Parts: sequence; C-alpha cells; structure tokens
Amino acid sequence: MDRQNLIENRDIVFDAKPDAVPYNYRISYKVSQICFIIAKSCWGRSGCLPIKLHIISFALCSKDAMDKLLDYVQYDFASPPVIRFDPAVNRAVTFAIADELIFQGKNGKYVLTDKGWGLVSEIDRDLEIFGTEKLALSLLSKKLTDNKIKQLSDMWKDTYAENKSTSY
Repeated sequence: MDRQNLIENRDIVFDAKPDAVPYNYRISYKVSQICFIIAKSCWGRSGCLPIKLHIISFALCSKDAMDKLLDYVQYDFASPPVIRFDPAVNRAVTFAIADELIFQGKNGKYVLTDKGWGLVSEIDRDLEIFGTEKLALSLLSKKLTDNKIKQLSDMWKDTYAENKSTSY
C-alpha cells in the first residue's frame, strides 16, 4: 500500500500532541517571577525598569548567570553579565498589567499594585515554591541600581551596538 492510500484510508492518523512547556516559559510562573523581582530587587513603590526585569529574569535561569550578575553588582572590575531580552518577560508584563498585578508608572517603571503585593506575600509564605529565586534575590537584593544598569547598557552599546564606520 502506498503512502497516500495509508493516509486516505485512515491507517495513519496525524494528531497534534500537546508539547510540554518548560516551567520558566509558563505564563503563571513568569508573571509570579516578575512580581517577585519587583518586590525584592526594586526600590519599593518607585518601581522597576523594564531592562532590569529582563536582566534579573535571565540571571534567574542559571546559577552561572546569577553569579555573574552578583559579581557585577559587587565588584567594580567584574566582567558585565549578559543582557538577554526575553519575549516571555514582555508577555508576562502584559498579563500582569491585564491582571492588575502591576502598572507602568509615568517614569516608565513597573510598580506592584496591592493585588501584586498580595501575590508576593503568598509566595513568601509558601516555603516550597520559588526556593532558588528567593535565595538568589535575597543575595541580589537592591544592589542592581539604575546607575549600574545604565553603566551596563552603555558598555553593551559601546561594544556591540554602535555604528562603527567600516569600509566595504
């Protein structure tokens, strides 16, 4: 029997199977992570820069990335960490705003609402969730300042994004 007959006679069926989504790309995880970052690594009600959410969210993906970020904020001559802009962070921010967990202030920074602070309180009370994130963010605390972020983004821009005049 040829391939076309197998398909037409329903001897072979193509069914879409759900793909497992890694935990760090699940929207509920990312939204919770974003709220937790704002609460633990930003200056209270003044908010958190979008780039800071991306930097910290990426650092939380691996111990090496977090160690590099911690070195950068603690030592003047440490090599800069990687800046990775993750679309999952942007989607999580959109969902968090829609769910009224955060809002974007006039200064462009994201700020937790009372509902967002409630979510963070629940995460804090539960000893079984976000264990790695709780430890990493307690070490980082508020050491990644806006000045450090500006220094990092200027360094990145000078190294990678500036239009170097080249001849072709």
